[in-house]
Amino acid sequence: MLSAVIDAGFNSFRLSIFQVFPNGTFRNVGSVKSFVRLGEGLKEGDPVPEGKIEEASRALQGFSRVIESKSIKNVTAVGTSAFRFASNGKEVAERLSSSLGHEIRIITGEEEGKFSTIGVMNTLPVVEGLVFDLGGGSLELTLVKDRKIADVKQFPLGALKLSGKPEEAIRKEIRSAISSMNLKEGIKVFGSGGNLRAIAKLDIKTKGRMIKSVHGYHISSKVISRYSRLLNSMGVKERAGLPGIDEGRAVTINTGALIVDEILSSVKASGVTISAFGLREGLLMGEEVKSLTQLRRMWLSFFSYSLGLDPSLFTISEDSVEDYVAFLVMNMQVAGFISKYSSCMDILRSTTLPGFSREEIRLMLTLCSVASKGKVKKKFYKLVREQIKKKDLYEKAMKVRTKVREFNPWN
Repeated sequence: MLSAVIDAGFNSFRLSIFQVFPNGTFRNVGSVKSFVRLGEGLKEGDPVPEGKIEEASRALQGFSRVIESKSIKNVTAVGTSAFRFASNGKEVAERLSSSLGHEIRIITGEEEGKFSTIGVMNTLPVVEGLVFDLGGGSLELTLVKDRKIADVKQFPLGALKLSGKPEEAIRKEIRSAISSMNLKEGIKVFGSGGNLRAIAKLDIKTKGRMIKSVHGYHISSKVISRYSRLLNSMGVKERAGLPGIDEGRAVTINTGALIVDEILSSVKASGVTISAFGLREGLLMGEEVKSLTQLRRMWLSFFSYSLGLDPSLFTISEDSVEDYVAFLVMNMQVAGFISKYSSCMDILRSTTLPGFSREEIRLMLTLCSVASKGKVKKKFYKLVREQIKKKDLYEKAMKVRTKVREFNPWN
């Protein structure tokens, strides 16, 4: 089944088309983005100018044509901070709903924060910490305790809204927002939003990381601080020339980096873990936050569905990394891949497998390598040497190999 989710944001409008599988997991099969900048220059209580409304209408008419061409019936569309700030926000939403052919519902800041956090928590094993969603017009901060949403707050402190303000004024506003959450120092921080993902892409491309997905990627506070100084020293055209940054994102990424830097500094965090998922995915998944066991198992089933296989063909006897890896390799085997271990490694390197931390993905990738070759190669062991001893790694890999060898889906 195909579903469409539209996020009509302060900076950009985005249409995401998802293939939804029977267990509620999904994959993004198409995306259209338009930097409408509906909220650009908008002060709280001001009306959205007519020119911006017309530009937004044209963008949504384009989205409507895409939705109709794919015969998508399940459409969710939300308006965020620009609609909340503007004096004519409700009227603008009604006009744009007509252009789209589907209702655009204005959501509150707290709803935006909640659904963004659900999008993060149902795709990353977050147990405790601060989850933030940095948009063009607003910043949502959510405190998570024991995999439950404990507190959500929204602030009109987005990257486009604060763009052009003096650095110290921006930092002061972010510090004030953070202080209202009464957070402990050193708390784990997880973030979503286009500017943060663009910084992650830049870091991955610059450093030539083996795993290419931004999901679960961790950037230290020191590195974020360096990017903040670098990006704010460059002009828009210079920023647009950097790896992973397009022209539209180059307008706000410098302010975004400054905001993230101050968030991390304010709570004395070691860094930020990036989520590739947020508001749109949270809206798609609903309000239930999955347990860690449910989380991993549902996304392993997603792997089967994405290969056109029935996940019930495969069993997970226990929640261990070797069982997870065996499950993936068995899928590759049944799907007909000649080099099942190498193909599994390629997928873990180049695509996003939600539900697992970056450390778990690195370990799974390394186990595939060891199980395939029968030995621990230095190139891969350096990815996990801080996580596991070489002897234990080898033993786990041999368990993977045995499970795969004994697997017979036609029994």
